[in-house]
Amino acid sequence: STSSSASPAAAAAPAPKKESKPAADNSSSAPAPAPVGDRTETRVKMTRMRQRISQRLKEAQNTAAMLTTFQEVDMGPLMDMRNLHKEEFEKTHGVKLGFMSAFVRACTVALQEIPAINAVIDDATNEIVYRNYVDVSVAVASPNGLVVPVLRNTEKMSFAD
Repeated sequence: STSSSASPAAAAAPAPKKESKPAADNSSSAPAPAPVGDRTETRVKMTRMRQRISQRLKEAQNTAAMLTTFQEVDMGPLMDMRNLHKEEFEKTHGVKLGFMSAFVRACTVALQEIPAINAVIDDATNEIVYRNYVDVSVAVASPNGLVVPVLRNTEKMSFAD
C-alpha cells in the first residue's frame, strides 16, 4: 500500500532520474473535476538501505508521539499587499482577496523547490514517487462541519482561482 503522506525517508532521497509516467487515478467516492495540466510522476527505485530506513521511520511514526512545529511569520507585507489591492481585486474577480491564496501559493512554491517533500513512497513497488504537480488540501468550515477539498495543480493557479 502507498503511505498517505511523504515519508521522512523521501527527504534524503537522491534526485529523480527515471522517466515520467502519468499519475494513477486516486479518485475517492466523490467524482473530482478533471485535472488540468501536467499530472506526471517520476519513480525512483529505493535501495535496500533506503527501504529499511523508510520502514523504520514509518514504524516510529506509528508508535511514537510526533512533534508539531509552529513557525512565526511576519504578515505585515502580506497585509499591506492585501489592503493595497483588495478593492480592485474584488471588482475584477467578484471575490474578496483573502490570505488563503497566499498561503496556498507559499506551500506550492515550497513543494516545487524541495520535490522530496511532495513525494510519497509506493510500498508495492519500493519506489519513491516524485510528483511533477502540486495538490493542496485546505480545511474549510461549512454549516455541516469541516470539509477538506483538494485543490489540484495549484502550481497553475492564480490568487483568483
